[in-house]
Amino acid sequence: MKTIATLVCVGFVLTVLLAAPACAPAIVHDGLPYLFNGTDLSGWKLRHPEGENRWKAEEGVLINEGRGTDLVTEMTFADHELHVEFRVPERGNSGVYLQGRYEIQVSDAFGKPVGKHMCGAIYGKIGPRVNPAKRAGEWETFDVKFIAPRTDSDGNVTQKARITVIWNGVNVIDDAEIDGLTGGAIDDKVGDPGPLMLQGDHTRVEYRNIRILPLD
Repeated sequence: MKTIATLVCVGFVLTVLLAAPACAPAIVHDGLPYLFNGTDLSGWKLRHPEGENRWKAEEGVLINEGRGTDLVTEMTFADHELHVEFRVPERGNSGVYLQGRYEIQVSDAFGKPVGKHMCGAIYGKIGPRVNPAKRAGEWETFDVKFIAPRTDSDGNVTQKARITVIWNGVNVIDDAEIDGLTGGAIDDKVGDPGPLMLQGDHTRVEYRNIRILPLD
C-alpha cells in the first residue's frame, strides 16, 4: 500500500490544493493528507455533542483520557487507504471505525491468542491471522486498504466491503470481505461515504500520524 500511495500522491496533493475548501482540516505532508494537525481538534467533532469530551491534542498526539464520547472527522470517505499510529496502556481498549461503520479493534494484545475480538480484528467479524502486537505503552501502526460496499439504486448491497490490514508491518487481514456492520456503527447508510471515527468510551488511548488517501 505504501507503494500505491507513493505513485499517486502527487496527483492527490494537487486535488487537495485545488479542490479542498479553505476550512478543510487536512494538511499535506510527504504527499499524504493528515487528518489530525497535531495541535488541536480542528476537523473533528464529537459523535454525541452532549457527551463528555475527553479528547485533547498534546505535542502532536491525539489523546483520549478515557470514558468519554467518540471522535469523528468532519470529512467523509469512500474507498481509501489509512495510516494510523496508536498507543494503549495495559488493558487499554479503543477502536478505529472506517466510515464510522467498520471497527478495527485497538487494544492491549501482546502475547494473546488470535481471535475476532482482539487488536487488529474487524471486531466480531474477522480475526488477524497472526498477532504482531507490541507491549502496552509502545507505539503501533495500522496500514489499511478499504473498499467500500456497493449498493444499487434501492440501497441493496451488491458488493460487500473489503479490507486489508497491515499491523506493525505484518499483513494480518488480506483483502477479506466484511460481512456487514460491526457493533457501535454510527449508522447503516452503507452506500454513502462516512467519517473516520475513533472510539473514546473505554480507556485511555493515544493516536498520531492519522493519514487518509482517498482512492476514488
